[in-house]
Amino acid sequence: MFNARSFNAEPAMQSAVEHVRASTQLSDLTVQDVQLMYTVCAFETAWQRHKAPSVWCRFFDVHALSALEFAEDLEYYWNDGYGYELTHRIACPAIADMFAAIDTPSERANATFYFTHSGTLLKMLAHLGVARDEQPLTHKDFGKDRRWRTSEIDAFATNLAFVRYDCIEEEPRVLAMHQERVVRLPGCPQDDDLCPLKTLRRIYADSVERCDFEALCQQAAN
Repeated sequence: MFNARSFNAEPAMQSAVEHVRASTQLSDLTVQDVQLMYTVCAFETAWQRHKAPSVWCRFFDVHALSALEFAEDLEYYWNDGYGYELTHRIACPAIADMFAAIDTPSERANATFYFTHSGTLLKMLAHLGVARDEQPLTHKDFGKDRRWRTSEIDAFATNLAFVRYDCIEEEPRVLAMHQERVVRLPGCPQDDDLCPLKTLRRIYADSVERCDFEALCQQAAN
């Protein structure tokens, strides 16, 4: 977590902490205290979305919120996203299960549902190549445009869906959706919402054929 820790010393984060200290008149607040206040602000506002924002949000201005949002994005990027290849490679069983559900010669169920936590969804999105920036996200990238924004790609009840279409006189095709919105996966046609099933299988062949979850876990432990 080098990058996440390093951002705590960056001017943007220090400025955010100083702002909260001034607004609360508590001069001994730490970075961790301010991050906790930010989390409470977010959760209470989400839980009571038909009411006014949480009182904890009053201590932040837009600049402080932007810095704290970036800090959180940075942590998730290196914990559950593109930071390390191994991190998102361990999502391969979920990809393999998806193909087992939609591409089988035997009779298929109408739908298959998996329920999981935020970290798994982020690993899955990274494995698929969704919201990938051209360069790795580091503690020096605050203020730059980025695709990796957990507030947008990993909101409450975030979801990922693959819908198979069996078309007359055409090969099966798949519609990928993230949070009920169509996504065009890297390697699939970028001018069509539907991706040929055989193309999807080719893109993620390693996820199916070379997915040794236990070996990946051993590698992580070492």
